[in-house]
Amino acid sequence: MDVHASEKEQIEQLRKWWKENGASIVTGLLLGLSVLFGVKAWFGYQDSQAANASNLYAQMMTGLSSQQNEQVRSRANDIIGNYSGTGYAPLAALALARLAVDEADPASAQIQLEWALDHADSDEIRHLARLRLVRVLIDQKDWKGAAARIAEAGDAGAYRYLYDELRGDLALAKGDAAAARSAYKAALEAMPPQSPASGFLTTKYENVALAGGGDDGQ
Repeated sequence: MDVHASEKEQIEQLRKWWKENGASIVTGLLLGLSVLFGVKAWFGYQDSQAANASNLYAQMMTGLSSQQNEQVRSRANDIIGNYSGTGYAPLAALALARLAVDEADPASAQIQLEWALDHADSDEIRHLARLRLVRVLIDQKDWKGAAARIAEAGDAGAYRYLYDELRGDLALAKGDAAAARSAYKAALEAMPPQSPASGFLTTKYENVALAGGGDDGQ
């Protein structure tokens, strides 16, 4: 804009500029406001979803502790069906798998555990789902499937001793006592000190050793 133009000319130039650019400015402002309020609404929706799922999860856990299986099943299915994007959904699938195991329905337990494993949002839940899934596969004599699930865990860090124990269980189920003994020994060596599970695992190891599970140097 020419600073030396008369006031009238300046006004005319402003009008012309606004006529050419005003619509795009208004549109940009409206879009900006819609995005701002849209983001705010989205976070509000997410908070609401999490709160609803949390309430259902609390009711589900109350049902588990009091053995109200139908309440557990209802709340868990509600969480998975309506709040699958929350961290409570994999936990609900774990609860349904537990019911299925108690009811001697390993096929249903496997479906729920695989779903929990695929949708878990933390390593802890992934390992928990995988460990339980391997036990179900061993019970179903799916040796190949169990071995594959153990292998996909990799080193597993703090969970390594649990996978070593499952390797022992799998080997024993297949009739390979020597491999079972070796796996149980590895699990005992990797197990954290003072673990409450040490007594049971030691018994499993000693039983295999007494049955002639081979010589691993002890």
